Amino acid sequence: MVFSSLSFLVVFLPVLCILYFIIPQKLKNIRQYLLLAFSLMFYGSGEPRYIFLIVACIGLSWILSKYVEKRAVWALLLSVLINIVPLIVTKYSGFIIKNIGMLTGNADISLPNIVMPIGISFYTFQVLTYIVDLFNGRIVRQKNPLLFTLYIMFFPQLIAGPIVKYEEIAESLRNPDISPDNVKYGVGRLIMGLGKKVLLANQAGFIASSILKCSMDTVGTGMAWLCVIAYTVQIYFDFSGYSEMAIGLGAIFGFHFPENFKDPYTSTSVAEFWRRWHITLGRFFREYVYIPLGGNRVSTGRWMLNIFVVWALTGLWHGASWNFVIWGVYYGVLITVERLLGLNKKIPKPIGWALTLLIVMVGWAIFMLDQVPLREIGGFIGKMFFINGQVKAPVTISSLRLWSDIPFLAVGIFASTPLWVWLRGKISASDRMTGTAANVVSDVIMIGIFCFSVIFLMGGTYNPFIYFRF
Repeated sequence: MVFSSLSFLVVFLPVLCILYFIIPQKLKNIRQYLLLAFSLMFYGSGEPRYIFLIVACIGLSWILSKYVEKRAVWALLLSVLINIVPLIVTKYSGFIIKNIGMLTGNADISLPNIVMPIGISFYTFQVLTYIVDLFNGRIVRQKNPLLFTLYIMFFPQLIAGPIVKYEEIAESLRNPDISPDNVKYGVGRLIMGLGKKVLLANQAGFIASSILKCSMDTVGTGMAWLCVIAYTVQIYFDFSGYSEMAIGLGAIFGFHFPENFKDPYTSTSVAEFWRRWHITLGRFFREYVYIPLGGNRVSTGRWMLNIFVVWALTGLWHGASWNFVIWGVYYGVLITVERLLGLNKKIPKPIGWALTLLIVMVGWAIFMLDQVPLREIGGFIGKMFFINGQVKAPVTISSLRLWSDIPFLAVGIFASTPLWVWLRGKISASDRMTGTAANVVSDVIMIGIFCFSVIFLMGGTYNPFIYFRF
């Protein structure tokens, strides 16, 4: 089940909201257990075979947390292993076995056919933040096993984040902040995220996938660029839309989740881009990998090694493929060069923005071709820059019948640029001055976005979530 599905919007969410809000405030414990029951149903509807795995990992982590709180190293290490091993087995075993086979000359070695649990990369990292923070004395242990399970399995952030630290919602677990203002705010964020996903990401994604299905020999320079631009729009509105829906759903039920995106395509440097993109993942690697390795409080050579390790792991987190590792190292090298040369201070911001966006789009070309041999990725990128490729080729917008999707792509491009951020600021300032009238207009726009999104869902079949596979 996904948030942008009619079954979720028409059945699951309304039923949960009715049951949740008819329960009196004094019976808040019943509300919490209701959320847990529906979260189990939510996950079970998509991954019933793995629901016992996640519950077992959570249960064992809670049992060991009593000893972790007392700073027992053995309990910390065992807790980490209990959560990391399922991730390695289900996500990376095939990759590991394949590479061992290549190193030993046994390229035909059979690979295990293991289906990766949805969202395992996200909820594993969330458990790890709890374990490490508890060991370091940053948080107080949650003694109620059901509330601890709710922290990990609360359905809005279970599948694709944001990666929420326990301290951020510890109070909400005890006393959800339920109010009409929070519900209205949450519904607004939910609808905006839904619109991003259904009206922008899906249409841009259809363009990119249509081009990628073609033989690369039939794709020219213009269509290669169109593919990368469409994917650049798709992955942003796909993931930021999901995160916004998660934040909105959390607010409806009285939980406050951290922001996960902050207009990343307005960045004027690569380092700034990664401070704005998937913020909670960047925070995880910074606080739980980079800083423990020494961060930037070490020699230049050691610092460069730390950067390399963090970005190689960041790439590997996204998928069991050398393409992802190269994608991560690509950013590690760029951030290292950027900092050593002080480029973010030397390059004018307009040029920095254009250069950063170009770097990001080349990175997305590597990312979207994760199942393609590395030499073919090089050929595709070369084609983009008129190297070893046809400027013109048989595949066109007309031949793929993509013209009806182009206007949505254009809106997506505009809505991710600095121009929209500037205009949004002007609109927000105007809202403060006009008061009630602005609220009415805003409500009408929200209703329109929701209605159009539902119409598109009823008539369309292309509705993937890119980050579900991570």
